[in-house]
Amino acid sequence: MAIITVLINKSGNLSYIPNNKVRHGDTVRFAIEMIGASSDVTVNPPACLDSTASFTLNNTSLAASHREAPVSDGAAVGAYPFTVDVPSASAAGGLASELETKNGNLDVTTDPPKEC
Repeated sequence: MAIITVLINKSGNLSYIPNNKVRHGDTVRFAIEMIGASSDVTVNPPACLDSTASFTLNNTSLAASHREAPVSDGAAVGAYPFTVDVPSASAAGGLASELETKNGNLDVTTDPPKEC
């Protein structure tokens, strides 16, 4: 089973390593970038994971910077949207707690992994 990482960078943009295609039993790791000022983000995971409860990540420690969950064996093939709430750029420098929602997508597939 593979580990797919959803990296949340300082600006809130999402990167998928190696990509957003997942299979039943794969592990999805949500991780916040550790570089820069401290930051909290809230992840609202997709319905294809075993655990779909929202959780918060922050870059104050390695343990708090990531969370993993497996893709459910019962997840139907298809696209599963999720959101990440990040501090807006205007709130980052001030005391306001405005959040900006970033949209992501995991694609559950039954295709065999491609050889590199």
